[in-house]
Amino acid sequence: MNKGLFKSIIMPTLVCASINCYAYDYTFTPSITSSQRFSSNIYLTPNPQQGFWISKLSPAVSASARDDDMQLSSNFTWNQLFYDNKSALNISEQLFNVDYSHKYNRLQWGFDGSYNNQSSLSSAPSNSGTILGYDLIQVMAKQLNVAPSVSYQLSELNSVSLNYSYANTAYEKNSNSYLTDYDYQQLSSTFNHLYTENDKLNLTVSGSIYKNSTRGLNTNNNQAQVGWQHSFPKQWTAYVSAGANYSISDQSHKYKYTIYNNQLVYLDTMTSSLHSLNGPLPETTTKTGIGQIYQASIQKSFEQGNVSLVGSQNQTPTTQGLQTQTQISLTPSYTINERWTSNLSTSYSIYEQTSTQSSALNRNFYAVSPNVNWRWTPEVNIGLSYNYRQQVYKNTSQSAQDNTVQFQITYQPQLNNQVK
Repeated sequence: MNKGLFKSIIMPTLVCASINCYAYDYTFTPSITSSQRFSSNIYLTPNPQQGFWISKLSPAVSASARDDDMQLSSNFTWNQLFYDNKSALNISEQLFNVDYSHKYNRLQWGFDGSYNNQSSLSSAPSNSGTILGYDLIQVMAKQLNVAPSVSYQLSELNSVSLNYSYANTAYEKNSNSYLTDYDYQQLSSTFNHLYTENDKLNLTVSGSIYKNSTRGLNTNNNQAQVGWQHSFPKQWTAYVSAGANYSISDQSHKYKYTIYNNQLVYLDTMTSSLHSLNGPLPETTTKTGIGQIYQASIQKSFEQGNVSLVGSQNQTPTTQGLQTQTQISLTPSYTINERWTSNLSTSYSIYEQTSTQSSALNRNFYAVSPNVNWRWTPEVNIGLSYNYRQQVYKNTSQSAQDNTVQFQITYQPQLNNQVK
């Protein structure tokens, strides 16, 4: 991370955190994690399937400071990854994040920020599926995220919050057309109302802008949704929300002529598509759409764990255009005893490119991931996990599966908190 970024983002946060802090608790905690995993199909492609043994060594350090009104925490992690049979994939990653929150009477504000220099194989979440050909190469992605927020308690029953987020991802130069730089900004406001002791209502409106200059794509998303949360006896909680998404996408076009099947055609360099000259070629294409968004969940907490079931549908902009994601997930967790804990994560997702029924990117994605953790000593944690992924592309019926097993051990020395 360069010095300019540190001065412009991190330093003001640290200065704000130090104002009016006469006595606070602070911690400084180093740790080191080592893991070994095997993935049978790391790229999650139908063919060819490539399996790897991957070793990762992750030294890290975290620091925090807090008092009655303020809390500041930060973490820096260095990941060194080794691929046993393909040393060209060996890579170093650097991840830094900082979180700050402050409360003054009815007003509360905060800031979340991160800067990651990370591999494309790591930055694409494994539980959301992949695009065919997306990760066939590994490149570094520099990702900056900034998210300030503020909330105000209007009365005992009502509160309002305002949230802004900015994300920028820049990839190294590469030959993968799916890995292109983009900016994403979102501004949202939520009004919360405590209707009864067990019922909470909320109204959220948001707007976002997605820009991909490489593909000449600009997408504006505007959403509004109403939610209701109800608490049942015996620690049952249900939540449901519904709303609509209105999007406007502008796609710029740039052409150059080429020869295809002994004919003169025009190549759209923004979309990599071929066009015959049957009239004037458009400079910009505009698409609009209205889609449904919703979420329904139920959660049960008990003495030794919890379980939640969530179903949702949302629309988000991507490099290839607006995408509709429909998902259902089940995530139980159970504390066996003071030293043993277990978790299970299962999900089924449907991805569809909006307004493109036969897109090659439309796919179904399944994931199941159980894991168990053992606190061997107060300073040493050991974990064992398994992750199964399957993806089916709708237009070709091709499928891809991956089985990943991971063993992980973390050492974190127990350091006493100090008061200043």
